Amino acid sequence: MSWPRLDIGSTTGMGYYYDAYNASDKCVLSAPLHIFQSYLANVAWTPIVDIDLVEVVTYRTDKKSWQSLQSSVRSFLMVMPILLGFTLSQLLCQHLSLHSTRRFFMEFLLIAVPTVCNMRLAAEYNCLYTALVAAYIVFLLWRSGVWARSPVESTNYIYKVGPRPIVFTLIRATAYVGTGAAILAIDFRDFLVNNGKSRDFGATIMDVGIGLFVVTMGLVSHRARRFNDVKRLPKVVLPLLVLGLTRTVVITMINYHQDEREYGKHLNAFFTLGLTKLFGTLCSLLAPSDKQLLPLSLGILGLHELILQLGISEYVMLTANRKGFFDSNREGLSALPGCIALYLLSIYLAKWYTSKDHLNFAEFCAKLRHLLVYSITGWIMVSICAFTCGIARVTFNTGYVIWLFSICVTLMLLYAFLFEFALVSARQNTILIPDSIKSPAQVAQSKSTDLPAFVESLNMNGLTHFMISNFLTGFVNMTLEPKQRSSLESIIILTVYLLSTASVVYILFRKRIRIA
Repeated sequence: MSWPRLDIGSTTGMGYYYDAYNASDKCVLSAPLHIFQSYLANVAWTPIVDIDLVEVVTYRTDKKSWQSLQSSVRSFLMVMPILLGFTLSQLLCQHLSLHSTRRFFMEFLLIAVPTVCNMRLAAEYNCLYTALVAAYIVFLLWRSGVWARSPVESTNYIYKVGPRPIVFTLIRATAYVGTGAAILAIDFRDFLVNNGKSRDFGATIMDVGIGLFVVTMGLVSHRARRFNDVKRLPKVVLPLLVLGLTRTVVITMINYHQDEREYGKHLNAFFTLGLTKLFGTLCSLLAPSDKQLLPLSLGILGLHELILQLGISEYVMLTANRKGFFDSNREGLSALPGCIALYLLSIYLAKWYTSKDHLNFAEFCAKLRHLLVYSITGWIMVSICAFTCGIARVTFNTGYVIWLFSICVTLMLLYAFLFEFALVSARQNTILIPDSIKSPAQVAQSKSTDLPAFVESLNMNGLTHFMISNFLTGFVNMTLEPKQRSSLESIIILTVYLLSTASVVYILFRKRIRIA
């Protein structure tokens, strides 16, 4: 009996076919499998098998992806529990001493625990959690009378921005808390599938980390005005390069697994930050003024994107061979121009924000309006990039740089509104009213602390916190087998891990010991 054959071919006369009567001995390649493979090739999905998880994880390689845009917004929302935790800590715990153990544990419950749950158990409820906590914060502010008080007292308040605004400190603390939680959470099964670092195009929560560290480094840096300024570079760059080299040597000696698709075979985040600081400072010599940093950074970013479009992007993402130093570390090396552009753009943003040291009420509101416009514009450009050049952390392309810049501006807007405006009556350094004309209530309120103890401890020893987090992450991976843990076990492990790292830097803060 003869059955019709479906020719789905590949070359003339040598098509693949499917014999419905007896496929086992007449198929060059079974039709369902071939059709499925053709479909994957057409929509640009690349299956990657993780032997440890014994499962297939798919990574979207189509840069014109609605999924990337959705992921970019979802990843930003996953940062919100940290911001809300900082705000709740200031509202509910500011009456306690910075050195109070009770305050530390209360702030830990408000900041770290929601962050862990958001990443593991309740990620799908993040929007609901954000909305409810935001509504509660609005209620607390309304009950404190801040809305009624601000217009009346606006003529008396002078807002001190200062060379190191607390907004920058809060963004830096956000980077440390989020990265500290994510670098261990990534090793648990559920987190890996949904939020792991993109190996090509994509915008997950793990993709935020290195970019946010580049931004925070730029926010507290200055443009090099002369070659004498370059002489101070070794004090900052060398420690980062030494840490990077140490990490590479250690993980090689203990045979610890490192995904080569992140930075390459030998490079890591410390190398990226150190080289960005080095070359970014040298490039800033080309800018005659702080305002010229904007066209300089955009020029570097445009040239970087042009080179990527000429074939470097495809080479970095699709080439499997790793022969020689440059080929083995193509991810980290190809991303450097984008890192430098983001670094210079962050310096420009910081200089714009601190351009005037003291602001009255009207000037400060104008500053917030400008931030709102920049934020909206940035997210519109992110949407455009998602369907044109794509968003790729691995190459630090234009889409990724604009995405990180938009996240930074949005966080700056929210932190400035909350901590520089809504909570301004509780901070002494920002309200420059002489005590002689203050009411007793204002005098009492102005003795409250500026920032949560959680933030102050990270600000004093942020790098120490990051190094301890990396060490404990390796320890947990080698001893507790996180890939085999249930959701409840993973939440407990993550909570204890964050408590350990936070406790170390808080003890150092109480003893006034600054390491790094």
